[in-house]
Amino acid sequence: MKSLSYQQATRETAENLQKVASSLEVQKLTQLSLPEIEAVAELVGKVIPAGNVPGMILSGLTRLAGNHVQPQKARQDINILFREVSLFLEQAKYGTMFAGPAAIIWGYQNLLRLAGKDAESAFPEGIWQFYVDYALREDTARHANETHGFDTRLAENNIQLSDVDRLTAWLMASVTCLHQYDQLLWSEWYERTALWWLGELSGSTDLYSVWEKQKIYGRDSGGAAYDYPAYRRVKFDQYLQSLTNVLPRFTRLEWEARLKEAAERGLAAYQKQLNILAYLDPSAFGETRAPFTLEQACIGIIVKRKYYLLPACEPGGSKPLDVRTARSQIASLLDLSSASTSTKLTDLARLKRTEFLNLRKRFNPTLQASLEKLRFAPILINSDPPPSVTLLSEIRQGERGVGDHALTIFDTGKTFVFDQSHIFFDGAWGAALAEIMTNEALSWAAYLNLLSSAMPANASLYTPMDFPLSQAELQAVQRASRVSPEAGAENSQIDIKACLDLKHYFKQRNDLLKLTINDLLVLYRAIHAATYQFSKQLRLTLDEFTTHNPEAGNRVWQVLQNSVSTNPSILLPIDATKRLPRDRVYPMNMEVPLAELDLLNLHAETWRALALIVSAQKFDPVRFSRFEQLQRRYLATLGGFGTILAKARDIAVKGESASVGAIRLLAHLPRPIKQLLDKVPARYEKLNNLLKGTEVISNLGAVAKTSSVTRFITAKDDNDQKQLTWGVLTDAQGVMRITLRDFRPHVAVLQEAGRMDLANQIAQEFLDAYVQGFNQFIREVTQIAVARPLDSNRRAVINP
Repeated sequence: MKSLSYQQATRETAENLQKVASSLEVQKLTQLSLPEIEAVAELVGKVIPAGNVPGMILSGLTRLAGNHVQPQKARQDINILFREVSLFLEQAKYGTMFAGPAAIIWGYQNLLRLAGKDAESAFPEGIWQFYVDYALREDTARHANETHGFDTRLAENNIQLSDVDRLTAWLMASVTCLHQYDQLLWSEWYERTALWWLGELSGSTDLYSVWEKQKIYGRDSGGAAYDYPAYRRVKFDQYLQSLTNVLPRFTRLEWEARLKEAAERGLAAYQKQLNILAYLDPSAFGETRAPFTLEQACIGIIVKRKYYLLPACEPGGSKPLDVRTARSQIASLLDLSSASTSTKLTDLARLKRTEFLNLRKRFNPTLQASLEKLRFAPILINSDPPPSVTLLSEIRQGERGVGDHALTIFDTGKTFVFDQSHIFFDGAWGAALAEIMTNEALSWAAYLNLLSSAMPANASLYTPMDFPLSQAELQAVQRASRVSPEAGAENSQIDIKACLDLKHYFKQRNDLLKLTINDLLVLYRAIHAATYQFSKQLRLTLDEFTTHNPEAGNRVWQVLQNSVSTNPSILLPIDATKRLPRDRVYPMNMEVPLAELDLLNLHAETWRALALIVSAQKFDPVRFSRFEQLQRRYLATLGGFGTILAKARDIAVKGESASVGAIRLLAHLPRPIKQLLDKVPARYEKLNNLLKGTEVISNLGAVAKTSSVTRFITAKDDNDQKQLTWGVLTDAQGVMRITLRDFRPHVAVLQEAGRMDLANQIAQEFLDAYVQGFNQFIREVTQIAVARPLDSNRRAVINP
């Protein structure tokens, strides 16, 4: 293949596509005008420069009868596009301009538009599920949650479990989880869908949010006669009945009909889509979810870095593994593990999935057979306490299989960490399941604590696993491409009370000042990017590193100086499940328009005007009039920014523009805000937004008061443009914890130099500076918002 520049490849693709798309046959099928056809062809050429291949695929689509495209056809076409683009990337060396799987899928969606085909038919599980199968397959695309409830509640009840019973409790929680998983997914789908349609027909809002605050994650004394899914159904039915009893008869009948229709159309498909009784089978460009039966399922146990498999069912049947059988098996297994040879699969877990696929075919037969067996363990339990690491991103680096499975549970000795594949879990569902399993393990722990000491089993049900790697195979693994190295940081110093107070003051001042706490976090991320400077201590440390390693040090300095001042394009995952559970997530891109709003200057000017009034010996009406003008303008600008985000969220969830009536309410906004609102598209192209994001901010919000989830790290997709991921969670005690995963290029340089400690230090200072600056920003905005004269004579101002 001849070597092409990016511009040449783009032009060739666009010209060929325009030629095909402008044909009479295509014009009969598409709903686009000729200028629109040309514009789409130009865009597709830019994101998937693949010569005449997009044109050939478009031609093939036009020959399909009807406007529906089979999912198998879509997957086949997309794999061809991946293959051709990868060839171009190898030849042209312009990978930095390529936005990864989102670009391919987005381009294919546009080919469907050109051919007049229905995109829904090509992606029956929703576009996000299709996207994650391709783009969130690597080890870095897993997210994690941590719960403390197991050890906290055992300590509260003065229960001390043996090692056998501790591991048995979690084995049985995992067995129970697999056997109840269809019911758990039923609850997730039914609760959201029932309340969505009820809200649509009754005009009520936030029905699901109210339910979330009272949703149970375990069984209390009133649930002794039920298993968890059944007890949750009882509680939900009580809540639902309180809402439906007051409905007019016609509305209730309409709601029941809509819910029945939705269930017939989507419930079973949703349960199949998200069931973890499946392993991930890698191909060159994506993952296929390969389902298996409950009878085939095992639970993987990792003890002293040795893997064992235990069946999820009683031998020869489909009933759950009996707890006494499980206990005796664990007792035998723990005795055996003391003399066993450890295994290390972490090197395989960090391989890129395509590399792993290629190497796997060449592994020795014993290793291949063991990896095949391991696939049937959707849940792994790592009972080895981690070394002296505390970051969530480091805890999950322990033994965790090779990436084919859905969930690994790490026992840290004080908490449990749930490492989850984004292909099966979104953040909110992952956090919910973590708490459900924690409560289930507690129930088993209470039962096991009543039994006499465990005795080892006479016959083994478990299978010890052996993963022998020859020296040549080990060297091949070491040479293979790996996922991006990452640094990590965590901070729990956000002043959440000050944020809530500010929201209260906003509401008192103007109902249109509706910024959420997440809006403020996003806004300040842009301010942080514009104002952050390295501390003196970090500069000294980096200078010292550069003295000893000039080449690496200079590369680190260059990357950092290029990255810290750039206004980030932020990807915000919006929960799609309340409207259509199968859609899972709507990604929304936001680049805070600091320059357009002149927000930094406006904030500084307003703050200085307030300081002059406060420091004055006596009230100065001229100065206060000046401050009031700035105050109104500044608060209106902040409110307008919140309106932009609210409108974008509404479009992301509903796929349509805000109503005309809502737009009329924006007449009070400053001109820059109105101009920016005009740029918000009337429709929301989910994949187009994925092309732009350089950072992810995923905020799970405040957990339920009964939840013990305490930390959360979010996933990074396989696009190298995503360099920082921020996970935000507020625990039941009202503490907001922010975790940062740093994938910027300097991390790889420092890893190669053996200085991951410095990479973590850079990330930690960066996050600490963000939190400190955010808290100061909230204090200053609060003081600006509450400042007003003490009396009608305007003799003084409230001391901020």
